[in-house]
Amino acid sequence: VYDNENNILKIENIQKNASGVFQCIVYNEAGVVTQYKTVIIRDAQPAEVSHTTASTDDITVIGNDIHSIRGANFTMQCTGSGNPTPSDITIDVPDTTSSKVGSNLVKVNSEGKYIGNLLIDSVNEDYSGSYNCCSYNFVSGVKHEACVAISLAVEEEVTVTQNSEDNDYSLVLGNQVYGTTGYELAAQCKATGLPRPTINATRINNCGTVSTITKSNDIELVDHVIIEVKLSNTTGCITETFKCCGNNTIQGELLTECYDSITMSFVDQEKPNDVKVENMGNLADDDDTLVSTMESLQLNCSAKSFPESVFVWMYKDTDKSDSTFQTMNSIDFPTSVVKSKGFTYSTLSTNGLSEDYLSGENYEFQCTASNVFGEATAKKFIQITSSTANEVSSSVYLGVGVFLFVAALAAVFVMYIFFIISSGKKKKGDLGLMKWVVCKCCEPKPQPVEYDDTYNASLYTDKTYAVKKVDLYPDIKHMTFDDDEFDRSNTIVFNPASDFDDRMFTMNTAVFKDPDIV
Repeated sequence: VYDNENNILKIENIQKNASGVFQCIVYNEAGVVTQYKTVIIRDAQPAEVSHTTASTDDITVIGNDIHSIRGANFTMQCTGSGNPTPSDITIDVPDTTSSKVGSNLVKVNSEGKYIGNLLIDSVNEDYSGSYNCCSYNFVSGVKHEACVAISLAVEEEVTVTQNSEDNDYSLVLGNQVYGTTGYELAAQCKATGLPRPTINATRINNCGTVSTITKSNDIELVDHVIIEVKLSNTTGCITETFKCCGNNTIQGELLTECYDSITMSFVDQEKPNDVKVENMGNLADDDDTLVSTMESLQLNCSAKSFPESVFVWMYKDTDKSDSTFQTMNSIDFPTSVVKSKGFTYSTLSTNGLSEDYLSGENYEFQCTASNVFGEATAKKFIQITSSTANEVSSSVYLGVGVFLFVAALAAVFVMYIFFIISSGKKKKGDLGLMKWVVCKCCEPKPQPVEYDDTYNASLYTDKTYAVKKVDLYPDIKHMTFDDDEFDRSNTIVFNPASDFDDRMFTMNTAVFKDPDIV
């Protein structure tokens, strides 16, 4: 029906055969204008939704299921189609997923389709679940809605770890699990992964019993599978070694991981004994009861026992008559423990200088070591002093000082003789006060080359002579040669880094002005 008044062509009850090119002609006395329009008549189509996420290196898409590794970044996509084009598209996230994830939905209306892109960053277990994607359109005034459920599974490759723990009767050191003779011993390893892994234990001696424990962490949604080997030496087995292997399937591939072998054995019980407290401070070498106010208090308590000992430290101010032993807080007096088979060590220290935490002068420290079979105690008297490691008694220093002074004079004397001999002075007058000692050097003889522990010095001539390394007493810091005889000074430098009492001196290069002098 054509409306001449409004220039409108209205087609009622349109059919597909009405498809084609329509021409509109407009004219007046001045001319004619023609416009063409192609019209395609399609069947009405209610809205439909399909899952269109593409697989990547981090995710595998199988139908409406997505398998993603932990930490992956990807876009979940669904597409709505229909005739007419859908009016909207939505993706509802699981209840366990943060609402912020749903706000990352990007919608695109393109070429008769409505596309929803949900951006997911650093996927973790919270993202697991079912995502509902829906779209709709209207056909003949009736709303048609379609939805698809997309399942997201977050996967984690299986890992296997040692899961044994110390208790009153056992000790775990690395891959060694020690038990107390007469008591049951258990050792565990744990497999973790998504989906839930399986685990098995291979025993060498086939001793003991094996059981599997499945645990699920409700917070992290990480599945754990624990396998436990129990051993009792009453059955005749006193040792066992086993290896754990776990496996799960990640994106269709079976993965396996094994842990190093774990060895179980028994040790005779022993209550704590031979308990000792040692002062580890800088002044301990001079007096093991002294601790400087300018250093941290460091005490070490050791105990022989099995299983390992638990330590309790206490102290009291002995200058106060009413003082009693009191416990020490872990903030001001932190402790550390080192365990070994049959021995345990506990180190107590102050969290800073000793004067900041110990205002008195005389203290008594008590260390109590205990295990399930008994306990033992050791005590140590400590004096807090303002002296430092460099301030020992004056009498000791006086004796040391006299000794060093005499030794230094002797060293200078020996060095003077040595360098006169090595420089080959020709004239007795050049020898000064030492000419009566080294008179034979007036007519020096060629010196044989020593190959052990020597340096070679080249002179103006083509001759090469040996200069022997010399050890001097530490108090001699340096000495120089007369510039009248040498082109430049030869300095002997004390090496403070040496760990030996006879510390080394290093000689720099020096050249004789007279090439005939050796």
